[in-house]
Amino acid sequence: MKFKRQYMTKFNFLRRFFFLMFLSLSISTFNCLSQIDNYELSGAKPGALDTLAMQTSQKIVSESTGILEKEIDPEKYIVGPGDVITLAILTTKTKEYDLCISANGSLLLPDAGTVMLKGKSFAEAEKLIKEKIKKVFKTDEVYLILKDLRKFKVIISGSVKKTAIVTATAVDRVSEIIEKAGGLKPDGSVRKIQLYRGGSTKPIIVDLIKFFRTHDEDANPTVLGGDHIVIPPISKNQTITISGDVPFPGSFEFNPDDSLADLVRFANGFYPTSFLDSVEYVQKFEEYDEFRVRYLNLKYWRDLSEIDNYPELNIPLKSGDRIYIKKDPFYKDAQEVAITGEVKFPGKYAVDGRTTRVSEILQKAGGITDKAALDASILIRQSEIGVPDKEMERLRRTPTNEMSENEYRYFQSKASEQQGMMAINFNTLLNNPNSVDNIILLNKDSIVITEKKYFINVQGRVNNPGLVVFNSKENYLDYINSAGGFGFRADASSTLIVKSKGQQFLAETRNYLLEPGDNILVPPKTETKLGEILLTALTVTVQLLTIAGVIIAVLKTK
Repeated sequence: MKFKRQYMTKFNFLRRFFFLMFLSLSISTFNCLSQIDNYELSGAKPGALDTLAMQTSQKIVSESTGILEKEIDPEKYIVGPGDVITLAILTTKTKEYDLCISANGSLLLPDAGTVMLKGKSFAEAEKLIKEKIKKVFKTDEVYLILKDLRKFKVIISGSVKKTAIVTATAVDRVSEIIEKAGGLKPDGSVRKIQLYRGGSTKPIIVDLIKFFRTHDEDANPTVLGGDHIVIPPISKNQTITISGDVPFPGSFEFNPDDSLADLVRFANGFYPTSFLDSVEYVQKFEEYDEFRVRYLNLKYWRDLSEIDNYPELNIPLKSGDRIYIKKDPFYKDAQEVAITGEVKFPGKYAVDGRTTRVSEILQKAGGITDKAALDASILIRQSEIGVPDKEMERLRRTPTNEMSENEYRYFQSKASEQQGMMAINFNTLLNNPNSVDNIILLNKDSIVITEKKYFINVQGRVNNPGLVVFNSKENYLDYINSAGGFGFRADASSTLIVKSKGQQFLAETRNYLLEPGDNILVPPKTETKLGEILLTALTVTVQLLTIAGVIIAVLKTK
């Protein structure tokens, strides 16, 4: 039993040693060979304060204050106190004046008196000023230019980071004022923002979703002096939803004037893959706690610009309405595979996913080169990468000394597994295109034709580990001698041969063929710890004393 226990201890040590050595080799050999999609999201975690985003936002706001997004519309721009207007009068002698609108909204004209411009657009102001000037200077050559924009105060309150009175200009929109106040709180509405103007008790409703998704400028108006912006909390139970095969699926806060066209525009239209012949429209009836399903044909709306040409499809929506867009089952995305390494024309090639085989792609790539090592070449299938393994995830959190023998074997084999690697023989498929190895290629498969290697990698307990030039006449001991021979406390009898694709053989068995690119691993001998020896001795001693005590007790009773 003692011999068996020592043997098992040594066996477990060697097994873990080989496992770790093989992992280090396989990771460096096979990483990054397949076409793996790596998309990482960055930014603050949910509930965390993204200070960088806030600083960037504040910087953008400060830099863009008063900057025009385009030329002003004279019919929409409302002039007010602080605006500077350049007046040019062409007579026998040209006269030019820079005039500032006063605090009460009037403008003093040279030699022509004042004109009241309160609440007037620039176009209206221009008309009034010209009429006044023409009466005095008797000329039609009167020109006005808005030279400088005024600054004023706007109040913002409600579900914003900071209730404030902020400085604004007449070209700033409501969304910019919100940014100046630090942005919305998580519960702030983006579709029912209230803009109170000129003492009116009926607010202008601001809808930022409609502005940013549908380019409706009236949904995010510019501000005027004295405006009060109120951000109400979002109506969580008042939503409309679009999901499925659209660029921006999601639930949106409901507005009473929402229509199907609005919801489609919020989602930025459809994909080419969207199946529009039978779009599922679910309407909820809250009073009856039930819903009704209808199917709509929206194929005429595939181009967003065509929506207004088919108003009969534009249905008024109610809170709780949902739209589901299926993906066309017959639509096929462009499919391709990558081939790298020792072929004449490495790169990406189109496949149909149904008939294209490995030999065909090798032929398209110009065939293999003289340096190709087909025995070590691999094919990786991305669709098989990342398949979750709950048992493996559990074992990753379990210390190896707490695993059972079967658990450790499973962990060992799965950890060293190269996910997605297909077991095919390139030599066979090239010699016989009808062989089972000539498999059909799928989208994003990767073929790696490995370059021939002319060395054997000798590692572990040898005096001079490294690469040794391959010689077909030499055995593993010859290579170890070339690497300086066995090192201190080397376990020669446990030397392992690891092939380029991961197969392992005990060197002494010689039931393998050494090939270029193979690895020879020499492990150290297992060492018995002094503490373990003393503990074993103490345990045996206690057991002997216990037995002796029992025998003495029995003898005394006789």
